Amino acid sequence: MKLQNQDIWLAYPKLVQLSKIKFPVKVGLGIAKLLITLQQPYVAIERERIKLVNHYGVVDTEKKTVTVDQSSPEYGDYSVEFGQLLSTYWDDEFQFERVKLPEQITVTCGSCGKKTNINFIVDPQVLLPLEEKFVGLQDGS
Repeated sequence: MKLQNQDIWLAYPKLVQLSKIKFPVKVGLGIAKLLITLQQPYVAIERERIKLVNHYGVVDTEKKTVTVDQSSPEYGDYSVEFGQLLSTYWDDEFQFERVKLPEQITVTCGSCGKKTNINFIVDPQVLLPLEEKFVGLQDGS
């Protein structure tokens, strides 16, 4: 599968968030495989983004950060170059399976130790960049 840099750059941090949740083994392994597959491209894209920020940004010596302020004249050039970076397709083809997330997960009650199924709830902001290419529901959607 061909992926745009934007797909990788948006999905990787959300996969990191999902990886912190306790899932059944198959789901957890699928998320781990996706993370491994996307890690190197994500780091390369992020490295390029940081170069652009350092080129167009302003150093805040107090906070020890570099930022590109939206009101600065350089912001337009930064946005154009960053947009071009994100709209480019990654050179390599990716081979992975979409991870099937469960609709329910089993949890253990902390006080009585009883196991029970609860609906799996994920912030839509986490799922949005993942839904189309990286994750689906176990029922096939």
